[in-house]
Amino acid sequence: MSMTTEPKIFHIDEMEWVDLGGGHLDKAMVTEPKTGMICNVSFYPKGYRMGWHKHTCAHGMYVIEGEMYTSIGTVKKGEFVWFPADVEMDHGATVTEDCTFLFITNAPFDLVNLDKKD
Repeated sequence: MSMTTEPKIFHIDEMEWVDLGGGHLDKAMVTEPKTGMICNVSFYPKGYRMGWHKHTCAHGMYVIEGEMYTSIGTVKKGEFVWFPADVEMDHGATVTEDCTFLFITNAPFDLVNLDKKD
């Protein structure tokens, strides 16, 4: 992860995936030092679900490959979904396709797991 204030090109295909558990993989690119905003490339295997949760930051996800399941609908390749801060949500990959996506926050990232079932 880069916390530099200098411009930088990221060669994403050359970066190593970090396993966050359950097949959820991540390539951390940028954490902006003044705002805490992050930008990562992430991967969910087909059928993976985060479970109900929320964040105190807003965040968006742009689907690069595959399809993403979200609690507000399916997001397809080339589409972008935005979740405001403090919104309860669930997301992951659809049951038929893996999903690779760009993940962007507007502030430092946090995760509050909720004990909620569909």
